[in-house]
Amino acid sequence: MTARSLLALTVAIALSGAATATFAMEGTQDFPNADQLSSRSRAEVIAELEAARRDGTLEALRWGEASPAPQPVSMLSRAQVVAEAREALRLGLIGADEEGLRVPTPAQAELIRAAGLRALERQMAQAAN
Repeated sequence: MTARSLLALTVAIALSGAATATFAMEGTQDFPNADQLSSRSRAEVIAELEAARRDGTLEALRWGEASPAPQPVSMLSRAQVVAEAREALRLGLIGADEEGLRVPTPAQAELIRAAGLRALERQMAQAAN
């Protein structure tokens, strides 16, 4: 064996050793530390998950997705919302592009609320017929 081929063999062995060490380090980087491990068993976690699904405290989520914020529930009917929006538009409080929204005065707020109540009364009258 010549000195040149011996040097090439030594370099090849050294590089393969370095590559193996690097691969070994990369393979363990995502493994949790002992203090991060849960004290609960897999069966306990699954039982807790199933109980949460049954009582409705857990919605089905995709992995990595944040829990959805609770959606506000409106107590107004669609007719009331439409009537109030039309009244606010008539009073000039909102525009087509919604730039420069203004805060209604108490009198304007009462007019808007009254428009919604009238719409509700009409809707109830139609349902009674």
